[in-house]
Amino acid sequence: MTPDITGTDTGVDPEGTAFGLAQRRSWVFSAWWYPAVLSVSGAVQAGLALAVGQSAKAGIVLASLGAVSAALGWALTAGHRFTRRPPKPGSDIPRVKQGIRTTPIMVRTILIASALGVGALVLFTPRGGSPKSLPLLGMLAIWPLGLAVGLAYTRRLMIKSPTLYAQWLERR
Repeated sequence: MTPDITGTDTGVDPEGTAFGLAQRRSWVFSAWWYPAVLSVSGAVQAGLALAVGQSAKAGIVLASLGAVSAALGWALTAGHRFTRRPPKPGSDIPRVKQGIRTTPIMVRTILIASALGVGALVLFTPRGGSPKSLPLLGMLAIWPLGLAVGLAYTRRLMIKSPTLYAQWLERR
């Protein structure tokens, strides 16, 4: 709790409330972003499958499932997206601050591990270097990239939470 200039307790923790808004925005973002990444990776798989003369059925199913899930995630979080209710104070602020510090390491690790994994599949599996494996490799390259972008965006929300909260208060 933060005392105001008169020394009385205002009952509001501005840092906790700002993190609460950022956590709410992160949750709303995640509800549609990660299924959308699944949809894009399915579309890439389908497109590459068609390009090498394979069936695009698995990619189309994955893209459709991801698109439906993303639309459902967007619709289910619409109330939280457009609410004027004050956010609940953020939970576990020390862990949020730790996440801000460690997310760049996680993003780099995800990208390096996925690049090494795709490279290993190409180099060390008998069919990894064949054009027939291209759809799977494309899908495996896209999904971690979308995951890394989502994590980086969430980190940015947390870093900018005081500014985002101030802007939210002005619009409210």
